[in-house]
Amino acid sequence: MASRRGRSASSDTEPLLSPVSTERPTMSGSQDAPGTAAPAAGSLRNQVLAGVFVTFGGLVAGMTLGYSSTAGVKLQNSTLHTTDSEDSLIGSMMPLGALFGGLVAGWAVEALGRRSTMVLITVPGLLGWLLITYATSVGTIIAGRVFTGFAAGCTSLVAPTYVGEVTEARIRGTMGASFQFQVTLGVLLSYVIGKYADWNYLAMASAFFPVVWLVLVCFIRESPVWLVDKNRELEAHDALLWLRGTGADVNAELAQLRRQNEEIRAKQASFRNLKQRENLRPLIMSLMLMLLQQLSGINAVIFYTTDIFKDAGSSIDPNLATIIVGLVQCLSTFAGVVLVDRLGRKVLLILSDVIMGVCLLALGIYFYLSSHDNADNLGWLPLASLMIYIFAFSVGFGPIPWLMMGELFAPEVKGIASGVATFFNWTLAFLVTLTFKPLVNGMTEAGVFWMFTAICLLGAVGVFFFTYETKGRTLEEIQDHFRQ
Repeated sequence: MASRRGRSASSDTEPLLSPVSTERPTMSGSQDAPGTAAPAAGSLRNQVLAGVFVTFGGLVAGMTLGYSSTAGVKLQNSTLHTTDSEDSLIGSMMPLGALFGGLVAGWAVEALGRRSTMVLITVPGLLGWLLITYATSVGTIIAGRVFTGFAAGCTSLVAPTYVGEVTEARIRGTMGASFQFQVTLGVLLSYVIGKYADWNYLAMASAFFPVVWLVLVCFIRESPVWLVDKNRELEAHDALLWLRGTGADVNAELAQLRRQNEEIRAKQASFRNLKQRENLRPLIMSLMLMLLQQLSGINAVIFYTTDIFKDAGSSIDPNLATIIVGLVQCLSTFAGVVLVDRLGRKVLLILSDVIMGVCLLALGIYFYLSSHDNADNLGWLPLASLMIYIFAFSVGFGPIPWLMMGELFAPEVKGIASGVATFFNWTLAFLVTLTFKPLVNGMTEAGVFWMFTAICLLGAVGVFFFTYETKGRTLEEIQDHFRQ
């Protein structure tokens, strides 16, 4: 999981969840067609407000991601007496629900609109948390996790899409990255509340945040991109005035949106287009990055952080250690935003994989020594290893696969190809989360972490030979590369 997974306007530059950008154009991108007038700069106030209000959905999704980490141990000690296999199901139902949520949201944002979709998302999210709060059986908790996961999957698509469409280029990167930050903040908040609250009270507290998001979304306007696509140009004009300021001249931008929309319609693609060489190559690269992201073990680590510290017998309180890991994840998200355009995607991916591999190797060694009663003086090692691991993931394999997904695909296939990559990512997240505890029972903790180590180190080699560096290249240059 990326809890941590997500991207900027294409992904939270992560995100930790799995945001998908649609094939609709952004309103003030740097890739304007020759001869088109760039939109006039306007007031940023309402754009920032809209961005903050919408990306608050990332915090709601983050609380869904972080829930099982602290709730799992308490559920085992509750009157429900959950087993390891039931804990695995509870954890894995979230990415399973998110998988289907992403598919439904892809249809909803086009048919119903971005704003309407966000309003509707709060219903299954709130329902899921209430099911968990008043659950008297494991089955009810599992159902609640599916509903909350469904809402999180929808959010990971619609929120970055909306932000990318309504903000000007000068703040789009920052506002887009704030989605991933909100996700990590939600995970941290879930860890903090979970330290002091029982599993059902944590769910009750989490149910408050979808309601807050619903109220915030009511204050924003629909995306002008969607309104133009639906031939509602008067409403699009009013929405642009609200976003840019009442004194701004938005006629040129509205005309540009109309032209871009016509171009997109003229190039509508189908799944057959993905077989073409210039589309298949970037799709395979994107799928490789998604595979390496999930097989780095991130979702297993995030979902079962407390269990890992408990099983390690560390001298540090497991819940406190979990909070520290969540805080590191929040802070390192900022570092990723700064470094990705300075060091480049490929360098950060290789460094991320190598550092994660070393950290997982150390964690495996600790568990091996602990099983032989030789780790008495190494109680600090699990926390140190996971802190560095989370940092390496958050600046590399957390955001970059989502960011590159938004860069690699041609506009006419971006929606379809992004949907395939996102479906693949959430499927892997589901499988990794579901099988983590059974693998531990069969291979021991040391064996599982050493398996993830091998994948990370092999992944670094794969990135070196097969990943195309997109830093500093325009979208046209990237697409020309894959046509060669």
